[in-house]
Amino acid sequence: MRCRSGNIDGVSRRSLLAGTASLAMLGAMPRLACAADPVGFMGVNALVAGPLRDILQKAIGRDVKDGPFVSTTDNVTRLSTPGGASLFDVMVGTTSLSKAGALGPKSGMERVRALDLSKIPNVSQLEDFLKKDVVKRDDQTFMIPVFLGFDTVIYNRKFVPDDDALTQSWGAIFEDKYAGRIAWMDTAQQMIFAAGLYLGHSEPEKIKGKELDEVTNFLIKKKKNVRTFWTTFAQEVGLFASGEVVAAYAPIPVRTELRQKGLDIGSAWVKEGVLSFSQSAYVPKAAKNPEGAEALINAMLGREYASQLTKVTGYLATTKSGSEGLSETERGTLGYSIFDGKIKSHELVFPEDIGNWITAFNRVKSA
Repeated sequence: MRCRSGNIDGVSRRSLLAGTASLAMLGAMPRLACAADPVGFMGVNALVAGPLRDILQKAIGRDVKDGPFVSTTDNVTRLSTPGGASLFDVMVGTTSLSKAGALGPKSGMERVRALDLSKIPNVSQLEDFLKKDVVKRDDQTFMIPVFLGFDTVIYNRKFVPDDDALTQSWGAIFEDKYAGRIAWMDTAQQMIFAAGLYLGHSEPEKIKGKELDEVTNFLIKKKKNVRTFWTTFAQEVGLFASGEVVAAYAPIPVRTELRQKGLDIGSAWVKEGVLSFSQSAYVPKAAKNPEGAEALINAMLGREYASQLTKVTGYLATTKSGSEGLSETERGTLGYSIFDGKIKSHELVFPEDIGNWITAFNRVKSA
């Protein structure tokens, strides 16, 4: 059933009034609620696009209306801005960056609703790897991971071989071999993380002081090999499609889009570890349709959605049904071997010294 202003199941409000015996009786009638109010969504738009939107809308019996996603930080800012999250029933953002803003400083100050897990039964199928990312407080659940993303080196197989030792390392985007045809992401966090791992730092998020100077100087030294810094997925796709770039730092959806365009793009299972992150769904306190929100989260964890998510976006489903039926080779190719440790990964968490990281990366760009 779809809801239209002034019309319920095809019966106009005028007809309803005409058939009412008296105004007194009308006043005694309960307000007619629309069972198909759309669910407002704010997160990576690809999660509710194309066939994935069709799967979700069929599962919940409602339309899904998404707004233009900017960033996890923007979502968290909306939570603390009066009216900022009122248009959305479900919001999705990087778990480690969303948690503090969603929960607030202490119990009772949460900016998001506790979830009724009886209405989200598919959470029982969550991969063991992701259970640590379920956000709880006082025995209540507030956030549930709905996909895992990861960043690594991607490369054009026409120019870069799979079996090159350098290819299977973050070194592919730092060393001289592909000089002039390398692209870096224009973000301090990701590039310092990658360089830190390559230089042997087991916990790059803790880099500061002399160690930060070391990584900064390394990046300045290697900047000569970089053709450009990219800021959007579309820009990076264009760099590979035009042949300007053959190796780059990349989020995995870029590989997926390039392959869909017919390019033979490989991804490096870098020996130092790919950078992984979960994104979790939560329901703002201001949500107008919390029932629909919980139905949507459950559908995102469901078998049909999980089985299609990676094919469409490149992101990994967080429930076991996402990789059901895949061979060991397919699990490795798509990245699901992150879950069982056969692909080494390091969580892309918020750096302890982010202010100085940003200052350091500005030095790199201006050098």
